[in-house]
Amino acid sequence: MDNRLYIFDCLSKKLRVSDASFMTIGRGQGSVFRCKMRSELGGTFALQGGVCRFFPHLTVGSYSFNGERTEREVQLRLNSPNLFVLGGGCFIAWLGDERFMPDFGLFNPTEWYVYDKSSGKWSEAMKLEDVDALPKEPRGKKLVVFKGLATCAFELDDIREVARFVAEEHGELSGGGRAVRTVKDSNDQKDDGGREVCCPHCWQRFPISQALAVSAHPNLTGDTILGEKAQQRFTPINLDRQGVPVDAMGLSVREYACPRCHHKLPSFFMKARQMIFSLVGTPGSGKTYYLTTMLHQLEYALSREFGIAFRDSDASGNASLNSMRMKLFSADNPQSAILARTSSSGELYHDVWRDGRYVRVPRPFTYSLSSGSKTCSVTLYDTAGTGYEPDGKEAEDEAGHLEAASAIFFLFDPTADIAFRKIIKMDDGASKAKGRRVRERQALMLSDVEMRLRSALHLPPEKKLAVPLAIIIGKSDVWQDLLGPEPLLPSVRNGQFQPKFVDANSKRLREFLFNISPNICTNAETVSSNVRYFAVSSFGGETAEVTDERGEAYCVPANGKVKPNRVIDPMLWALHCKEPDLLRKSRS
Repeated sequence: MDNRLYIFDCLSKKLRVSDASFMTIGRGQGSVFRCKMRSELGGTFALQGGVCRFFPHLTVGSYSFNGERTEREVQLRLNSPNLFVLGGGCFIAWLGDERFMPDFGLFNPTEWYVYDKSSGKWSEAMKLEDVDALPKEPRGKKLVVFKGLATCAFELDDIREVARFVAEEHGELSGGGRAVRTVKDSNDQKDDGGREVCCPHCWQRFPISQALAVSAHPNLTGDTILGEKAQQRFTPINLDRQGVPVDAMGLSVREYACPRCHHKLPSFFMKARQMIFSLVGTPGSGKTYYLTTMLHQLEYALSREFGIAFRDSDASGNASLNSMRMKLFSADNPQSAILARTSSSGELYHDVWRDGRYVRVPRPFTYSLSSGSKTCSVTLYDTAGTGYEPDGKEAEDEAGHLEAASAIFFLFDPTADIAFRKIIKMDDGASKAKGRRVRERQALMLSDVEMRLRSALHLPPEKKLAVPLAIIIGKSDVWQDLLGPEPLLPSVRNGQFQPKFVDANSKRLREFLFNISPNICTNAETVSSNVRYFAVSSFGGETAEVTDERGEAYCVPANGKVKPNRVIDPMLWALHCKEPDLLRKSRS
């Protein structure tokens, strides 16, 4: 029988069983099991091969384990209560066969008894706060238990620590010298504290009120999830006179973190309307070039056409994408226009704590859009593409943001579709074989997206998703002449978004695509009830094939210069769907 780990918090009388290899405990929202204690993060239980070790958080210092003071990791005893007094808290860990587990329901920590080892006598029942009033004794002379705890006991000195913490919680002991006030006593709590947001790193939702503060003092380092070099995360309890949280060293903090994965949240993230736009496509479809050119054009178009400020919300997190934008738009020859392919092992990915383990996921690129008093947050990702394929090993981890997506962009590569290649005279033997393989993947990918979303959102097969789905037919400079001489209608005219023109273009493009690759259209329209089709060109002109220093081939602008065409249309439509009042739009 597998050993299971149970934790009983003596102060809250809560019992928790661990269903994962790791379980963090502490007072903070980032802990898996929130115990009553002074420490935001008390430590982590690691269960492997039937053996469980407890690793204390660096800020805890000395703690008591089965009556012995230590600062090191400890190994739990099997089939026996393990007593902890840590950070002002008091809890019991049980590891072993459930048949021998004590009946925690009989534990009553409101009645405490003191045993004098020298006289062999027990005291009368007393409250926890009365324990601290007892005369001080040498360690090991007196033991303390509560009602129901019969096979082991705490040291008196350790329970004094717990009693003092409880007194602090009730305001009976004074705090430090700096003028602070607690969040629960403050009138500055936001009315939207119960509103939920989705972490752009781990894609798990949490109420705004549960966000962790990031310590500002350089000495306050050490995080159970992010490691020893990371700044501490803590639940903001104390505020300065301006209502800003202060850390344990009294410095005002300015950064916040997700309570689930502990990664920093972008600036003003919790004050803005949040949108996650997921870009998917097969490997080699041009997602990196499209994302780079779209963001570059969007920054200028939003300001010029709509008076919307488009800014970085996370300068460090967006650095890699901004670097690619600078490289691409400053290129003066084909070789300098190469953007390395996205790889899950590269800098565009990072490790995130999710579902009790570390997973490799794409880094978020988060930007803010501001118009008057209205501010929105938009997060995008540059993914390797392999995670969306049905046989991708990291599929569930890499594609997790689909579940949180406000809109989905599917980039269809017509030059990798065998039917398209015949029409545009690209029907050579080697490319034909490649095209057949990738064409099948492009159709299967949409089905895979649908299955993931239906499973995650518990939607029946007959119900379509409401999430907007943009089918982006890329590399339009290669095939747009096939549409005929009449140009597509503009999505923006006279500083107004034209939703009717977008709908007319979509209808025309849908008929065109259906005649060539009908399975793309039918799969897309099975996924969502709100589908639009777009024609874009990231390069806007002739292309050339070049190789990098490793011999890998890339398709780049023939002269190194990019002239993107209609790359912002899908984004404007998605913004119109999710924030109708953000863009000025035509009513005609």
